[in-house]
Amino acid sequence: MSEKKSEKHGKKQDTLEQSEIGRRFKQHPLLFIGTVLVLVIVIIAFVLVPAIVPGEGLSVSSLEFGYWDKKPINYSAGGFFARMREQYAALARYYGMSDYQIWRNAFESTVVRTAALDIMNESGYAPSKPFVDKKVAELPDFQENGRFSAVKYNKLDASSRIKLWQDMRNDIAVSLYHGDAETVKTASAEAEFIGQMALLQRKFKMTTFPYSSYPDEEIIAYANKNITLFKTLYLSQITISGDEREARAVLDRIRSNETSFEDAARTQSSDSYSERGGDTGQRMVFEVAAGIPEEEQRSPLYNLAKGETSDLVKIPSGWAIYRANEDAESPNLQDDAVLSKIRDYIMDNERGIIEDWLIGQAEDLSREARNSSFDGAAAEKGIEVYEFGALPINYGSSGLFTTVNSFSAPVLQDAVSDENFWRTAFSTPVGEPSQPVVLSGNGDNIVLLYPEAELEDSAAAETSESSFSGWWVANNIQQQITNTILSSNKFDDRFLSVYFTYLSN
Repeated sequence: MSEKKSEKHGKKQDTLEQSEIGRRFKQHPLLFIGTVLVLVIVIIAFVLVPAIVPGEGLSVSSLEFGYWDKKPINYSAGGFFARMREQYAALARYYGMSDYQIWRNAFESTVVRTAALDIMNESGYAPSKPFVDKKVAELPDFQENGRFSAVKYNKLDASSRIKLWQDMRNDIAVSLYHGDAETVKTASAEAEFIGQMALLQRKFKMTTFPYSSYPDEEIIAYANKNITLFKTLYLSQITISGDEREARAVLDRIRSNETSFEDAARTQSSDSYSERGGDTGQRMVFEVAAGIPEEEQRSPLYNLAKGETSDLVKIPSGWAIYRANEDAESPNLQDDAVLSKIRDYIMDNERGIIEDWLIGQAEDLSREARNSSFDGAAAEKGIEVYEFGALPINYGSSGLFTTVNSFSAPVLQDAVSDENFWRTAFSTPVGEPSQPVVLSGNGDNIVLLYPEAELEDSAAAETSESSFSGWWVANNIQQQITNTILSSNKFDDRFLSVYFTYLSN
């Protein structure tokens, strides 16, 4: 009877643990996955790798990828570098690492290990022989029926036993070097503060006004006001990198028909059009103007008649001579390709025009939403409404809290480190539309936020507080150790040249 109760209790406990794991994953998926990944890497570095008996490696016999304090960081079959590479290759199936990342991660792990050993040796630390013997005897490879098996141990040849012992001694030193980070204690008030940061959360509705939605009608209106910029010119060009006298001599020979424009381009021009006899193809005025800084130099080109050759034109690299192959043409504003090119010009040079127009649209929606409802005002304008949250203020996308990247709205990727976004999101009163927020980057957008609810999530606060008190601080200290080593002037990094010389396809 007691066995059945025990079994029942055990199943109930398993169910509770699985439920708790599921809750934590759903609440903070990135934090949960990050924690697991850190634990996996720690296990690889300090548990699995020392227990692996040297075996076959790649066909590459030995490569030096760099140096730590003039000590080579070697890749060789059966070595730490090779074993780390094998372990990262296994992880790559789950985390999508490229071959380059696999090698780089293994290399950096080896550098950190080498540096840690160097530092421990300089400090005079060395684990005692009995302690190393004890740790070797505890390796899973030498266990039988829960006890050390001398028979299994003696199956290794003498050189392998010596190497295994030396590796274990080094592993103990490295573990001690890194071990302090795992025992760092955090002040209870500090952990409580982190928990409070996760406590207050908001749920949002949102509309977006992407720059790409700027209508063609506005593009056409802009083009008509600046029609000269978008005329099409079909020119040939000769570039003379010498002085004005040399350029003038080339122009005089063309005008006197001593040589043709095409021949002069092929023999005298120093630009990329020379092989085509100077033919630059069809370009809009603004594209031609980009290579001629002074307006008085470039304006005469806009009205060259077909077959007419320009005077000398001063350009940054010297002098240029142009010939019109066709008369200039006004842009066809009904052509989608033409409108696309004009749109690109406005985005590159007059971006504020698009931004102001979209902000105006967002402000119109905001005013209408105040008089009716956010959803109703958006529907009236045919604008889609997105929802995201609940989440706390998480500037910089800390893994301790729910992040905007947890939600399926790509535009929010640009909000991660946008101070104005977070200030607007949490200062706008609940139930009121925000002021428009400009987000640059992922497609460029103006967003209008609508905080629909504010809540306190005590479970999220508890999770963030316990995570901060647990692995978070230790993980950050380990990362600082790694960064310090990899940025040290003792580190001579030659990874790129070796990898791309010997390993990349």
